[in-house]
Amino acid sequence: MTQYPIAFDILLSAWNERDPVKLREKVAQSVTEDLVFTDPHYAIRGMGAFVDMVEEFFTRVGDVRLERTSGIDMHHDRARYSWQIVWPDGKIFEGFDASAIDPGTQKICRIDGFFGPLPPR
Repeated sequence: MTQYPIAFDILLSAWNERDPVKLREKVAQSVTEDLVFTDPHYAIRGMGAFVDMVEEFFTRVGDVRLERTSGIDMHHDRARYSWQIVWPDGKIFEGFDASAIDPGTQKICRIDGFFGPLPPR
């Protein structure tokens, strides 16, 4: 098993942080200043834009919890892992991310998020 950078654990805790000061601190510890983030709803660049997006997400969806549902599979500076969003009533939304790590800082420099399972062949 490949050891993965601690940035992944810090970023997951940032996704569950509601205090804006602590959120910014955790994001700064886990991603590069020029982070690229894409998913079906967003295409953003920069740590500040990412923090704004996370804050907007919680304003929009309310009290949810994000969890990683797989290990982190890595090779070179690339990683993939599955996650889910859990609502208080038990509703679950699943997806996965493919990410890149900056080799110098060991911070996440790119996240490409995908929603739901892969389509059938």
